[in-house]
Amino acid sequence: MDADITTLLRAWGAGDESVADELFQSIYGQLRTLAQHHLRSNSAATLTPTVLINEAFLALAADPKSDWRDRVQFFAFTATVMRRLMSAYARRRAAGKRGAGVGAVLFDESAFPVFDRGLDVAKLDDALTALAQLDPNQARIVELRFFGGLSVAEVSVYLGVSERTVIRQWGLAKAWLAMELGVALAAEPSMPL
Repeated sequence: MDADITTLLRAWGAGDESVADELFQSIYGQLRTLAQHHLRSNSAATLTPTVLINEAFLALAADPKSDWRDRVQFFAFTATVMRRLMSAYARRRAAGKRGAGVGAVLFDESAFPVFDRGLDVAKLDDALTALAQLDPNQARIVELRFFGGLSVAEVSVYLGVSERTVIRQWGLAKAWLAMELGVALAAEPSMPL
């Protein structure tokens, strides 16, 4: 299946718009699982996994990469897009543009228990931006693991470093973020992909 997705990604990146529907259908389930892990099931929240997926895919379609290597690279790039979309949405909500007095969008950590309680996406984005100033590799690993749902092995291959390095940097980044955000660390997350 990964080979099929890679073939579709390469064709789409090369400008073959006819594969876009087939590609979207092939990755939709994985994107939906990832989005569900990031969004809290809450009647007050108007951002749904479907909306997040569609917005991410539209952003990707507006600027397709021509050199997609494989599924891992695509999901790494998608992680960045989803992070930006979720952060922008949380900031708009916090600013009252989508309804005054409505709380920020929070992560549902029940499936991604990196931290003991939900996190404000805007605060997480600010913390990741600060972490990127200190250690860009750690910030990228968090983005790939948390937002992209990539495994340690996939992050290792994508970044061209050892799995041991990813594990060490992931642990350091989680500890730094926990301190920065004032939350307690929990067990290692189970990644959806």
